Amino acid sequence: MSILEIQNLSFRYSNNQSWIVRNFSFAADAGDIVAVIGESGSGKTTFLYLLCGVIPKVIKGHFSGKIKVMNENIENLSLPQIAPKLSLMMQETELQLSFPSVEQELAFAPENLKLAPSEIENRVDDALTLLQIKSLRYEETATLSFGQKKLVAFASVLTLSPQIFLLDEPTSGLSTHYIQQIANVIQTSSQAGKTIFIANPTTNLLEISNKTIDLNKL
Repeated sequence: MSILEIQNLSFRYSNNQSWIVRNFSFAADAGDIVAVIGESGSGKTTFLYLLCGVIPKVIKGHFSGKIKVMNENIENLSLPQIAPKLSLMMQETELQLSFPSVEQELAFAPENLKLAPSEIENRVDDALTLLQIKSLRYEETATLSFGQKKLVAFASVLTLSPQIFLLDEPTSGLSTHYIQQIANVIQTSSQAGKTIFIANPTTNLLEISNKTIDLNKL
């Protein structure tokens, strides 16, 4: 059984716009790293919004088809029910980070899962260690640089530990060192059976991907 199945998916925002996807079907298995590529404006962010249910639950348009996560149609799930299974790191991290401190930001998702305090602590520690950002733990999120916000947003997805990661331009604004660190974490997550979609991957992330969705060809 595939972890994620897309069946005859079609979407466009309005009658006056072209289709982002049209009758598109795809399957991703545990451990897949899927590169979502395309020219600027081709709909890479929109595609991730489709996968996580933001479209059409929040953002409307002409939508048809099915998206199943672990054989469950996400149409039948609320966004809070979808998030532990399939979680999005947004391109605009300012829209994603909402707590005063980094520690609070990283603890929020596992707290919502009602995990034990010791498990929450472990998840926060592990995410900070994996991304080599332990020094940011007690920093105010508002004072972080663009790149630091990217790393914290990625760390917040790690603490949620979904089956499927949706990463929208996860390495923009980062140094070569941290780009490689994110690549390492993605590979480790893949080896642990997680499925990762990466929109607009850098060259090294494209190299570790084993499947590609080219929106220019849809």
